[in-house]
Amino acid sequence: MAKKTKAKEATALQPLLRQWQALEETTIEYSTRMLRRSKNPLVQMVMQMVKLDSQKHKVILGLLQDALGRQALHLSPEELRPLAEALNAHIQAEAKSIEIAQRALTRSDLGAVRYILQGLLADETKHHSLLADLRESLKRATIFVT
Repeated sequence: MAKKTKAKEATALQPLLRQWQALEETTIEYSTRMLRRSKNPLVQMVMQMVKLDSQKHKVILGLLQDALGRQALHLSPEELRPLAEALNAHIQAEAKSIEIAQRALTRSDLGAVRYILQGLLADETKHHSLLADLRESLKRATIFVT
């Protein structure tokens, strides 16, 4: 029964994931062209951010496609500890980044600088939350893995 459900889900999701991945590829190509054309540092920064974000999404979507088809997602007990350690280190770095970003915001009155700092702070806060949630999920998984 579970195999039929997974196959049905894969059949329904694969075309959507491919379509999404194609959109990300289009965005990567467009931002690459914009990076080549513009000498403005602000335009360069924004296009680089857009490009990197789309590249990340494309990789994640590829992983999901593989998980629905060829290679199910898995994590062995041997892989769990180093992953947890890496997550903990990165969560600590994100927390420090959030603290620094908050201090930086209090020291700037320049509109463009504040806008960029606020975006970075929001991004760091989101990453911190996602990583903490992932760490908690891995802790729960440890009960079933070990």
